[in-house]
Amino acid sequence: MASAWERLLPRLIELTDIGSAIRLMSWDQAVLLPSKGGPGRARAMATLQGFWHEKLTSPEIGELIQELVADDSLDQVQRASTRNLKRDYDKATKVPPELVKEIAETEGLAYQAWTEARPANDFSKLQPHLEKMLDLKKQEADALEWENERYDALLDLFEPDMSAAEVEALFKDLIAGLKPFAEEVLAKVPDKPSFLSATYDSGTQMEFSHWLVRQLGFDTDAGRLDVSPHPFTSAVGKGDIRQTTRTIPDELMASIYATAHETGHALYEQGLPEELLDLPVGTFPSLGIHESQSRLWENQVGRGRAFTTFMLPHLKERFPTDLNDVTPDEFYQGVNDVRRTLIRVHADEVTYNLHLALRLELELALFRDELEIKDLPDAWDDAMERHVGIRPPDAANGVLQDMHWSIGALGYFPTYTIGTLYAAAFFAKAEEDLGGLQDDLAKGECDRLLQWSRDNIHSKAYLYPAKELAQQVLGAELSAEPFLRHLREKYSELYL
Repeated sequence: MASAWERLLPRLIELTDIGSAIRLMSWDQAVLLPSKGGPGRARAMATLQGFWHEKLTSPEIGELIQELVADDSLDQVQRASTRNLKRDYDKATKVPPELVKEIAETEGLAYQAWTEARPANDFSKLQPHLEKMLDLKKQEADALEWENERYDALLDLFEPDMSAAEVEALFKDLIAGLKPFAEEVLAKVPDKPSFLSATYDSGTQMEFSHWLVRQLGFDTDAGRLDVSPHPFTSAVGKGDIRQTTRTIPDELMASIYATAHETGHALYEQGLPEELLDLPVGTFPSLGIHESQSRLWENQVGRGRAFTTFMLPHLKERFPTDLNDVTPDEFYQGVNDVRRTLIRVHADEVTYNLHLALRLELELALFRDELEIKDLPDAWDDAMERHVGIRPPDAANGVLQDMHWSIGALGYFPTYTIGTLYAAAFFAKAEEDLGGLQDDLAKGECDRLLQWSRDNIHSKAYLYPAKELAQQVLGAELSAEPFLRHLREKYSELYL
């Protein structure tokens, strides 16, 4: 008789293939779907999500997990796969199938509503969808069960084994060091360089983005780059990693660094061992770890002096009118321009996490029943003024700027900050291990850094929980200090 592992494998492959179809449909919704196709796509995705959930929660999978848990002969990959599958199975079996389908359909409809609400600057178009989404996510949290507070159950979906209390403590330490430093820097920043606000052809921006993804190491034979309203990366399947960026005529840097950010995600997905992709270990251990890779390539590499000096001549070739007289020092300072901004994805390294602090505050208030969706726009504006020091003039530049809540990603936002903290620590360790890394980047050579990431992070996939993986790489627990040290060293030199 075949072993439990051998009987499980075909079921895992089936789950992988259904997941690929869901991700492909989601990518298509953001990139190619006609505006009238939203309701039909929402229903189709709900059907597939329900089918995937039904397959995962089948009694046969539960029986196989029990056999594997009791099997002492499993190797490391099989043991870790069993651990991860059991976690997913235990969570999935707690959530009623009809709730899974309803959440999936609401996500599709809410995302479509968001794509209409933001250009129209009309929160009322999205409000009923968010109200329904919040109610459904509370139901999901209750079904998943929680000990201290509802938010723990949802945060755990993105950042396993991390609680709201841990995240709040991490943010408290970060903001205590960040806020006064940000104010000090903001007081010394000169006027915004004119080249940052010049108009740049969208087609040429995309041409540069295609060059940049290849320069950073993205395999274009195993993926693609497209345009969407909100940049994202999707691992559709083996050899099919899709990333998107966006172009804004008077925001060239937003396009460049959205591309660098998503390429970091895509490099991680392309670095996962192919032989593990059908298994529960063939993924990443947490969104924070995944975000560390995007933030590292966007900020530590892309906004570093060495790589900006390398990148400038390639930009001048494409945009000679506005960039030809810009010096490497001016460009480096320009791409690290620190300024209060309304939009999170346009924020600089110094103020970026202040934007995340307000999102965490609002999410916690929603799930602690201290805030209602109808009051969210005003609460957002108040929190933005308190954290970032600027008040949005309208909903489009305020509460409507992110798509995440429309797609049910409640509990997701803290992973951006967790990833930012990991990124600073990982890059410092890579510099220590490799030596001469800045010399490489000044020549546009990214191979050694990418290989370090492959060896230490990508190749480990989900063999270890996030905290354990970080401990292996860094020899220390996650903290705000490496990131704060990075900011102090870099921006004191630039502005203080």
